[in-house]
Amino acid sequence: MKTLKLYELLEERIPSALSCPWDNDGLSVLPYKDHESKRILISLDVRGSVIGYAEKNGFDTVITHHPLIFAKLSELNGSTVPSEKAVRLVRAGIAAMSFHTRYDAVDGGVSDILCETLGLSPDGKFGEGDCARLCTSDAVTFDAFAKNVKGVFGPAHFFCEKAGDSVRRVAVCGGSAGDFTDEALALGADTFVCGEMRYHSAIDAADAGLSIVCVGHYESEAPALGRLCKTVSEISGAYTEIYGVSQYVV
Repeated sequence: MKTLKLYELLEERIPSALSCPWDNDGLSVLPYKDHESKRILISLDVRGSVIGYAEKNGFDTVITHHPLIFAKLSELNGSTVPSEKAVRLVRAGIAAMSFHTRYDAVDGGVSDILCETLGLSPDGKFGEGDCARLCTSDAVTFDAFAKNVKGVFGPAHFFCEKAGDSVRRVAVCGGSAGDFTDEALALGADTFVCGEMRYHSAIDAADAGLSIVCVGHYESEAPALGRLCKTVSEISGAYTEIYGVSQYVV
């Protein structure tokens, strides 16, 4: 499938209208107009190791959650890390596209899959672009809830701040969520599960009555790569593989 056609079809499923205004996701590298996507690698980020794996194994397209280029490039001479990666991709004939905040917000995207992984069913949306979710949990102690979440996502980047003894109304958001704590509180949440949050934002939220559970930025978003891989495979008919994820695949 032509890469431009693939991006067009994915855009219909995960529309750019859902992206936050500051975001820069989309088709960031297209080596040439008639480029084709026959072997597609799915990853959370365009790391150097991802490009190396794509080069070594004959992948012609890399699709990620996080954009390769966040800030606009003023040059393409390899003097910055994003520029060097973009040059490397073009030289290798590898296209790169990403679906970031729009994939957070879309139904069945990052935050919904994070809810599924937690065993929760969302019944509301909030946050910039409606990228966060609200869920009602079975009544449980915070300690039991946090222990269960840690067991699912592992201890590597786990962090929590306890505000109260019980969990009932849970806010959920993949990635960074420090800007959404006030809104979560206003909507009646007692606990917020996210990827990461600044330390002082977390303790301020806890002192205001909102317990915080951070599972790790990567850990919170990696579950959605399985769904993205399945979508890309169905649309393109191409060989599609997830890079670097041995668990959290839904």
